[in-house]
Amino acid sequence: MAFISETFHQHRLAENGVNIRTAYIVDGNLRYRTTDGITQEDVKQGIRCRKEYFRQGKLLHTEKIFDSRIEYTYVSGTDGEAEHTCENCGFTGKIKEFVNGCPYCGAASNLDYAEKELGSKYHYDLVLQNPIYRLVTGVVDYGFSLLICFLWILNTSRTFNGYDVGKIFLYGMILAMILYYFFYLWDAYAVLEPIRRYKEQQNRRQREFWSRTGIDKKRFYNNLNYEAGRRYYSRPDVIDYDVIDYTDLQEHEENGRLCVRVELQVRLVYLRKGKIRSEYQKDTLTLCRNDRVMKLNPGIQVIKCPHCNANIDVTKGECEYCGTKIDSVQEWEAEGAICLNHQIRN
Repeated sequence: MAFISETFHQHRLAENGVNIRTAYIVDGNLRYRTTDGITQEDVKQGIRCRKEYFRQGKLLHTEKIFDSRIEYTYVSGTDGEAEHTCENCGFTGKIKEFVNGCPYCGAASNLDYAEKELGSKYHYDLVLQNPIYRLVTGVVDYGFSLLICFLWILNTSRTFNGYDVGKIFLYGMILAMILYYFFYLWDAYAVLEPIRRYKEQQNRRQREFWSRTGIDKKRFYNNLNYEAGRRYYSRPDVIDYDVIDYTDLQEHEENGRLCVRVELQVRLVYLRKGKIRSEYQKDTLTLCRNDRVMKLNPGIQVIKCPHCNANIDVTKGECEYCGTKIDSVQEWEAEGAICLNHQIRN
């Protein structure tokens, strides 16, 4: 049974001749993995630091902004007899069974959302390295420099003519080049410090949320990543995505089930007319606890059949009583999730 979003991602990349080379930081060293399967280095609690997008062997696009709180693990086959549990579906088996992904759901990586102090690095990446931010800073800097030069020439020149106007623009440009660096630093403190305080408040609210609800955070984020993939890969021109930040979590009851509404910022990578481009957007996903899941014991995944309500072992892929196909044993599933099964199986 395929990990649908991941399988669909592989199909999408193969169809368009795209290969993604991802770099991870693991204990101060770089590890690389490619979607074409050529480079598959082991990663344990690695942080993504770069993605390079190739099409027909040519580098077309690079991304360098990632949330350093999200850690990725790709199971190593070194100790093949050790036990490992898939964080997405809960299947437990020997590590050697997971080398090519979870034998049940196919998930290739496990996610963990570490409780780290944000500092300013993450926001430096988001704000100061954003081309629009640099452009706005430059425009403000140049405008301020022109104003200074205008007032200076107006008060020191006995006449004010076209020559003086030319000097304003010339001197303003020179002054702007000198002051740009200082504007940049000043804006860094002025902009980043309020953002940092705001993000730390969000972190505290999220820590309180996990403590209050008792939800398994690691399983929840893996299921959330799965559902996000189902949503974004349903769009024909999306070839990749990354969750950049989780900004809010709110729980509520719906039809007797616990549901969590998640606000997140995501980067979508598109292939359009032979060019690869990315854009950021805010999104909302609501995940509800799967009330069909009875238990997730090692080696035995028992849930309720959605059709006949019988107790079944989902590792067999279908209900033994009525033949209903079982697509997932996720603890959390999205409201109105888009099913991609028919697109994968055709």
